[in-house]
Amino acid sequence: MPATKPPAIYCYSHSGHTRRAADALAARTGAEIVPVEVDCYRVPYLWTIRAIWDVGRWRLPPLRTGNVVPVDRPWIVVACPIWADQPAPPARSVLTTLAGVTVPVGLLTTSGGSAEPVKGLRTCERVLGRSMAAHVNIPNKVDGTPDMDQRLAAFADLMMSCPSRGAA
Repeated sequence: MPATKPPAIYCYSHSGHTRRAADALAARTGAEIVPVEVDCYRVPYLWTIRAIWDVGRWRLPPLRTGNVVPVDRPWIVVACPIWADQPAPPARSVLTTLAGVTVPVGLLTTSGGSAEPVKGLRTCERVLGRSMAAHVNIPNKVDGTPDMDQRLAAFADLMMSCPSRGAA
């Protein structure tokens, strides 16, 4: 069955860097942004302790987003920050849900450092159960620069050239 909905970008962003990158990708590709929301990181200052606990204990927070299984999507991107070399726990929750879909899944990460988040990418692929169709990391220091635009353009080209394997 051919895809009838636009691609989806499931975006968890706490500080805004990831959301800006996801918005730029959506503008370039026509994808729909689906905000990923959790309650456990809403309390000011205490959210950091909770986030560190969840990353260290591999806890998957419950999502307020609802059903993240795509219906008639040609491809999906999971957009999230990297915390302590790992994807933010809400992204792991999304990837766990997407593990059974056959559509191409890409990963857009943002990070405070400039190094590629290799451990985070490996974790995401392990949770998804297969390789990502494409991956791009946007360090916070290139947020809003031509370098970010170039990285997102290359990533968008890879995602849009992925053969759709059907929808979930």
